[in-house]
Amino acid sequence: MAAPEPNLIDKSRGGVPAARAAARTTSNESGRELPRGQVLGRNGEVLSRKRTASGDIFQIPPELIPDGWEYQWCAVSVIGNTEILLDQNLMMAENGWRPVPSDRYPGRFMPEGHKGNIVRGGQMLMERPKALCEEARAEDIRNAKQLISDRNDSLKLTGVRKNMGDGFEMCRRYRGTGGDVRLSIDPALDIPQPKHTLAEPDD
Repeated sequence: MAAPEPNLIDKSRGGVPAARAAARTTSNESGRELPRGQVLGRNGEVLSRKRTASGDIFQIPPELIPDGWEYQWCAVSVIGNTEILLDQNLMMAENGWRPVPSDRYPGRFMPEGHKGNIVRGGQMLMERPKALCEEARAEDIRNAKQLISDRNDSLKLTGVRKNMGDGFEMCRRYRGTGGDVRLSIDPALDIPQPKHTLAEPDD
C-alpha cells in the first residue's frame, strides 16, 4: 500500500491538508487543550508565534535589563572579520563591559539551547554597572565643555561680552557656544533717511 501524499486533503478537517491539520492540534499528550495561539510540533514541542511583527532586532525591552546595570550592543565583526575591531573590543573590556550570556534569556535573542554570548548581526550584547556608565557620561560632558572653553580662549572670546564697547552686542541664542558679534550704527544727521524699512538680520 502506497504511503499517503504529504499534501493529501483530509475531508474530516474541512478540506485542510493532512500535514497542516496535524500541526494545528490543540491538545497535548495528556489531552489538555493548549491556550489559543499554541500548537504541538512534530516532536511534541509547543509552538507559538512569539514575534508577529518585524522591528528593531537590537531593541532591548527595559524590563529585561537588571537593576543597576546598562546594556549596549558592541560591534565584534565587520563582514565576518573580527580582527578589525579587536582593539576596540579590548578597550570595551578594559572599561568594564562584559558579554551577556545567552542562557540568561533562553530562546529570546539566540536559539533555544545556545551556549555562549548573545551575538546578532555582528553585534554583541554587553553589560556594565550603571555607576560606571554615569561616570563615563559625566566625563564626556566635562571634555565637551573643556573643548568649548579652549576654543574660546584660543580665539580670545573669553570675557568679550563684558568688554564690548557701545553699539556692540553679542547674540546669546546658543548658550555656552560663545556667540556672534553684531554692530549697530546710529544714523548720521546729515544723511537722508531711507523711505523703506530695513530687514532685520534674522528675518
